[in-house]
Amino acid sequence: SSGINAEWSLRPGDKIKKFGRNPILSKDELLRLPELVANPFKERLLEVFSDDGTGNMNFEQFLDMMSQLSSKAPLDTKIDFAFKIYDFNGDGQICDKDLEKVLLFLIQPAVTGSTLNSQERGQVVANVIKEMDMDDDGSISYLDFKHGMSKLNGFEESFKVTL
Repeated sequence: SSGINAEWSLRPGDKIKKFGRNPILSKDELLRLPELVANPFKERLLEVFSDDGTGNMNFEQFLDMMSQLSSKAPLDTKIDFAFKIYDFNGDGQICDKDLEKVLLFLIQPAVTGSTLNSQERGQVVANVIKEMDMDDDGSISYLDFKHGMSKLNGFEESFKVTL
């Protein structure tokens, strides 16, 4: 289907806080959206797209997030968005600690049953940095990330939701 999921705004019992004319939907409500339920980065997505980092969003922020997750969003937009998601500490670089968090989000041992020990995670992180760090500074800058993601087959498809 196309358009906005009407269930988002019309479901009885949703706890929408009103601040003037701008309703706020809580992080808990947003986490229950069918489009986000299975996404391992769902909480991080909400944190990045909410202005205050709490995951609570007004309608404009929600539309911005869904627009960037749209299959029609340009590759550069998706790369910008993915970089923000992976840069957990917000320093403008994806460091080894950021990548380890990304890896843990992707593996989700409680969900997948898969696990990597600390040494294996460290090796994966080191390999990713080695592969993507074009200026050999030990972390992945935005330009390093953009270069790597633009060459990666399937990246664009992995950063979308279907409404």
